[in-house]
Amino acid sequence: MKQLFNLLRLLYRYFCILIKFIFSGLKKSIRFINSKKTLYIPFYSFIAFVLYIILLIQFSGDPTFNKTLENKRINDVTQLNSIQVNKIIKPKTLNEIIRAIKTTTGPISIGGGKYSQGGQTAFENSLHIDMRSFNKIVKLDRKNKQVTVQTGIRWRDLQKIIDPYDLSIKIMQTYSNFTVGGAISVNCHGRYIGHGPIISSVLGLKIITASGEIIKATPTVNQDIFNAAIGGYGGIGVIAEATLQLVDNEKVERSNQLLDAKDYNTYFNANIKNNKDVIFQNGDLYPPNYTQIRSVVWKKSTKELTDQEKLNAEDENYWLETNVEKIVSWGNSGKWIRENIIDPLFFIPEKVRWRNKEASYNVKELEPSSRDAETYVLEEYFIPVENIKSFIPKMRAIFQKHEVNVMNVSLRHALPDTKSYLSWANKEVFAFVIYYKQKTDDKAKEAVKQWTLEMTDAILSEKGTWYLPYQPHATLEQFKKGYPNSDKYFDLKNKLDPNQRFTNKLLDKYNPYSKNKLSVAKNEIKGYYRAEEQTILTVPEWYLVFNPKEYSDYLESGKNPSNFPFYKSIDEYWTLYDRSLKLTSKAYPENPEYKTMLQVIGVSITMEYGAKMIYENTIGKIFSLFSEEKISNEEKTIFQAQRAYSNFIYQTAWYEFKFLPWIKQVWNTSSSSNCSTIRKWERTLLFTCEFTFKAFYAQLIQWAAGSSYETPVNNIYLIVSNDGSIQENNNLKIIKKEGDKMIISITRWGVFTEELKKLSNQNITIYEISGNDEIAVSLIMDKSQTLTNRKTQLLYESQIVSNNKLKRSLYLLPVNELLSIIRESKKQNCTLEHLYDY
Repeated sequence: MKQLFNLLRLLYRYFCILIKFIFSGLKKSIRFINSKKTLYIPFYSFIAFVLYIILLIQFSGDPTFNKTLENKRINDVTQLNSIQVNKIIKPKTLNEIIRAIKTTTGPISIGGGKYSQGGQTAFENSLHIDMRSFNKIVKLDRKNKQVTVQTGIRWRDLQKIIDPYDLSIKIMQTYSNFTVGGAISVNCHGRYIGHGPIISSVLGLKIITASGEIIKATPTVNQDIFNAAIGGYGGIGVIAEATLQLVDNEKVERSNQLLDAKDYNTYFNANIKNNKDVIFQNGDLYPPNYTQIRSVVWKKSTKELTDQEKLNAEDENYWLETNVEKIVSWGNSGKWIRENIIDPLFFIPEKVRWRNKEASYNVKELEPSSRDAETYVLEEYFIPVENIKSFIPKMRAIFQKHEVNVMNVSLRHALPDTKSYLSWANKEVFAFVIYYKQKTDDKAKEAVKQWTLEMTDAILSEKGTWYLPYQPHATLEQFKKGYPNSDKYFDLKNKLDPNQRFTNKLLDKYNPYSKNKLSVAKNEIKGYYRAEEQTILTVPEWYLVFNPKEYSDYLESGKNPSNFPFYKSIDEYWTLYDRSLKLTSKAYPENPEYKTMLQVIGVSITMEYGAKMIYENTIGKIFSLFSEEKISNEEKTIFQAQRAYSNFIYQTAWYEFKFLPWIKQVWNTSSSSNCSTIRKWERTLLFTCEFTFKAFYAQLIQWAAGSSYETPVNNIYLIVSNDGSIQENNNLKIIKKEGDKMIISITRWGVFTEELKKLSNQNITIYEISGNDEIAVSLIMDKSQTLTNRKTQLLYESQIVSNNKLKRSLYLLPVNELLSIIRESKKQNCTLEHLYDY
């Protein structure tokens, strides 16, 4: 309801502007008021009230609360693909990996350095295996120049081990930050001449499957698993160990040549392709015209070293590189500066260095100071060598049409790979590595998607394909054309992993076996997915439901309404606000819109309760002296009105409550002759003022809500076990069944809590709620009580302002434990206050 949020935000801004006006123009205002003596009292009363509200807010809440939830978001280097997982483990042994697989039943995602850029390392609510602590050398065979490693090791750490023995990695990426397992999973390549993807240098793998079995695979043993796992993006299993072929470390000398793009293939065939002395080579195709290529070659050399370092320093300062990158990103002027000034100067010095030095670059040289508003991203296209001349004009046309801020296009050569099932080089190709800059907002993301789809068609028209570690924008039809052996891959995956546990955003999009009826159905349901952080952030908002109930209970208990703890209520709201924001600050993305709404309603409740606190502690207490401890019929009707209101807002927006009829009902109530007339009239007038103001304010909010074109989502969706015991009713509907699971919908808010209480009497399992695997629950219990369930996490305890013997305990728990917690709370005679349904 954006209009409602906007109205609340507007009121909040007006309040802030008013405060600013008061303080900035105080002298001028005072001079004006002094000239209008009739305004003395109203003006200074208003000033005093504003200061009073500010002080109430300032001295309320819990700013010292420092507990935060575990950050279970997995993102990649671009910061464009934040994914909330269920649990993150960092295994150090094979047994830890096997145990994690065998003791869980849900999806599993695998990650290393997080340099893939499209969700290839994570999946919602998955067990995420972070392999970076699984990083030991298993065996180094110097004689045969082979090494076996745990695959969480980075190339850079492996280089440190093998460099003293004058050994070098045969095939790897240009940068050394990547893990070996990640490089194998994407079937990486580099700038190496005479080679193709990394599969040609892998001698053997040790893979842990979905059953927890360890399988050894080589080019000749379990060949199908070997060919599927390399370039398989973690879908076959956990690549735990890998044996790689190494080569000698040698001195290499740099040279460069600028040439027309149309002549590049001829140049390459004549000078590079069959030259055994060339170790590294790439061609930089300069944007925005894409007509000139600078070939950069590193050949074997016997010359004296100009660079004595064996490896690039890991603590290198890349201030110059990052600022040059910034200049290039300026636009066409920056690109002209690079092509005509920066690069010509850069390539003047003669350079002779070790192969390992040239292979140990650090991605820090590409890292901007911030990726909040803008970020740098990669795409990569593989074009048959004979077709690059016709592809470049198509690529240029698309980039120029969509004004893509391309910073560099690097061409690398690769020999064919006919073994891996998801091969990107079924024939000899040039890789076009595209490095571009984009904004991070949704509009920019959609723009990238559109030009990428156009580019994919252009790639397919040249019988090429694209690299899968980047944004998976390609349609299913495009994917099947670009990767014709994908069915073979997914068939083998289904055989080894029939429950499709090993998954990520890439595999989930294209895997035909993951498209069961439930997964399709939930993606088609509007409002199915809800942000998990809302289960925490809605707690202070719900307090505005709980507190009126407390007030109603307090009135019906016969206690003096003037003694109700209004300040404690204000303090409790801001305490819940402070704690909710702190808890979610690291674990979830910031939600500024909802934070603003909480601030607005916090100011509103502070003003309402602050005014009541002044009244009840002065006029209210004076009139209470005349009450004679007897309650009039009018007061009883007022109690009924407060109860009706507190019950109403538990399920329906407060502004839909009918305030005015209750005012009429109070005034029409027959008087009791044995009650205090003074107290009766004082209570009646106070109630009339309160409900009249609320009626006016509610009408204003209703107008804003009614102007919204959005249809509110009134249901929450769950995936539960299908045992035939769930019966439909007005608030619970069965949406889709599939095997032993089904999707059900339940009316949100208060009804959701009541329906879950009923479901707790049945033997069913909840698998997810609105796409989430955790939910917050509040219980009211004696101060000495606590839950014994170890799978729950106590977030905090807070006060019940009207009863010092009770406390509110907020727990965060897995959704599959929700029904058992409800049952346990019943056994312990705790009150289930609310299930926070996001």
